[in-house]
Amino acid sequence: MTLKAEDLLALKTWGQAVAAPDGRVFFVESQINKQTNAVEHRIMQTEPDGSSWSSVQPFTQGPSDTLPQISPDGQYLAFLSRRSGSNQVWIMPLKGGEARQVTQIKGGIKDFAWHPRGQKMVVIAHLFRGLIENEKSDDQANSGSPSDEMLAYRFTRDVKIITKQYYKFDGSGFLGDFIDTAVSVDLPTNSVQVMTPGLEDVFNPVFSVDGETLFYLQRPKSSADVNPQIREIFSHAGPRSQQLTHLGLAISRLIVHPNGKTLVFTANDPEDLGYGNEKLWLYNLETAQARCLSDELDRPVGDHTLTDVGGLPLDKPVVSRDGEWVLMSLSDHGRVNLWKFSLTGEEPPRAITQNAWTVYSYAPHTTGLIVVASDPLNPSTIQILDEDGTYLSPPLHVSLPWAQEELAMPLAYQATSADGTKLDAWILLPSSPQKNIPVILQVHGGPMAMYGYRFMFEMQLLRSLGYAVVYGNPRGSLGYGHDFCRAIIGHWGDKDYADVMAILDDALQGPGKARCDQKKLGIIGGSYGGFMVNWAIAHTDRFRCAVSMRSVVNRFSAMGTSDLGWLRVAQYGTKPWWDDPEPYWQQSPLRYASSIHTPLLIEHQMNDYRLPLEQGEQLYHALKYLGREVKMILYPNESHGMTRNGEPWHRVFRLHQITSWFAAYLQH
Repeated sequence: MTLKAEDLLALKTWGQAVAAPDGRVFFVESQINKQTNAVEHRIMQTEPDGSSWSSVQPFTQGPSDTLPQISPDGQYLAFLSRRSGSNQVWIMPLKGGEARQVTQIKGGIKDFAWHPRGQKMVVIAHLFRGLIENEKSDDQANSGSPSDEMLAYRFTRDVKIITKQYYKFDGSGFLGDFIDTAVSVDLPTNSVQVMTPGLEDVFNPVFSVDGETLFYLQRPKSSADVNPQIREIFSHAGPRSQQLTHLGLAISRLIVHPNGKTLVFTANDPEDLGYGNEKLWLYNLETAQARCLSDELDRPVGDHTLTDVGGLPLDKPVVSRDGEWVLMSLSDHGRVNLWKFSLTGEEPPRAITQNAWTVYSYAPHTTGLIVVASDPLNPSTIQILDEDGTYLSPPLHVSLPWAQEELAMPLAYQATSADGTKLDAWILLPSSPQKNIPVILQVHGGPMAMYGYRFMFEMQLLRSLGYAVVYGNPRGSLGYGHDFCRAIIGHWGDKDYADVMAILDDALQGPGKARCDQKKLGIIGGSYGGFMVNWAIAHTDRFRCAVSMRSVVNRFSAMGTSDLGWLRVAQYGTKPWWDDPEPYWQQSPLRYASSIHTPLLIEHQMNDYRLPLEQGEQLYHALKYLGREVKMILYPNESHGMTRNGEPWHRVFRLHQITSWFAAYLQH
């Protein structure tokens, strides 16, 4: 059987798994509803039963239920849902019954945390100018005869008054007057109160063990507009909020150690310009000192793999039962496994799983840990293991719309770049024995990410249609150490281009030599991968056709139009782009457009704020002007991440366009 683009609509994924005190596992199942053109989420339940699992059953009916959290007393499940019209917190008894809506706040809820005593919670509400309004306030305003002032307030709230450098963000759009604010919610009365007034967004709320203090992340005022990636830890106790840390790091994944004296978090260093390792840290509340736990590994904690079919992640640090270790995922050579980090530092970190997979969701279970992972043949698999990595349950795989035999496990090989650098790479070969197979080279985005052992529908689809799919991790990728990632800063198209071509050449001379057609070559990539497509076809005519998606075309113009463009100045020296345009122009594929003769399909999203539409348009106009073969497809209402979370039928249409383009140039 040959896979079809429409098969994407039938795939399910699992994620955000949590456990109840009785051992039941609750997780979010995500599936596309092709009638509504939306991804639907519902919370499922199952339970490990010796050598098997109980039947997976719906706990909520959906269609928009996410982020399950068990109450401190183990009696209720809270979750986010849009069933009232906007994203709000609902709670439901674990023994069954009707769900009850807890919040009714206009703008919706992004995150929440239970108070240790369970009678209240804090939510992160998306408030207009920091004001709490009822989610039905527009309906109420329609009744009666509102004043001119009320009408003006209602019909001009969409106007953007911009005074900051940081005023838009891809996937969120123009930031405007909405502020993510911590709001206290009293559950018996549903009364609400703002906890963190101010002009900066609040993230990742978590209570102290005694419930007297709320910890959260926020941008300090001093750096909020200069570098919005910096987030510090703040605390709120009584009427007072204060900044606890002054580390200058981009902090995330904050938790409180059960001893009440320590905070655990992950962080990137903005000085690395995105090319550094995310690290695991401790912060001692008594001494106000921070200490890194993962430095010696020279690998990033967290999941940094790429996929086009991903379950919802939940990957915060977990403290071991004895309180001596922190368990955390770590990315290394295309794999994401769980590791143990000693809180005292007396023992070195060690891996507790060593599989060819990607762990993207994990949480405590009564017997150990719930782990949700993906591998090249399975979008989602759930297992229970103890804190030393011993498996306590068999794997529970999400169902596939076709037999697993229709998929292929990639063949791993090691490529060698021109300067001797070793590179991880893979090839997917069709199952039929035919020879002279056309080859498609895939280049990942970032470039600070990594391909690895994870399900990729697009690659399996292309392989099913008779292509050999080649991919790997050139320099600039995460998962191979600090120096490997930083090797291309300010010099895209040099070492990384040599690496990408080595990945292709070594596939053709290695695992693909007997079956691949050396002359029927295509190349495809998105974002940075799109840059590399543009760069490659401007520097070689080896490829019969190419697909460039949401790509870097003109680095000079992107500096002033990309949502975070100004943060890239440090990659090119000390002068801004208008004072010294040469480094930006030299790194722009548009500079070399006259050398492009390869037929090119350009794909761009019209609401992309990371690499705005003007990037794709500039290359399209240049090639049209030159009379070259080029086609451009634009997707309205889509952002930079469309291939992962865009409208389902747009994603299917995109797959059809890509496969048709390759068929036209590689299948004859």
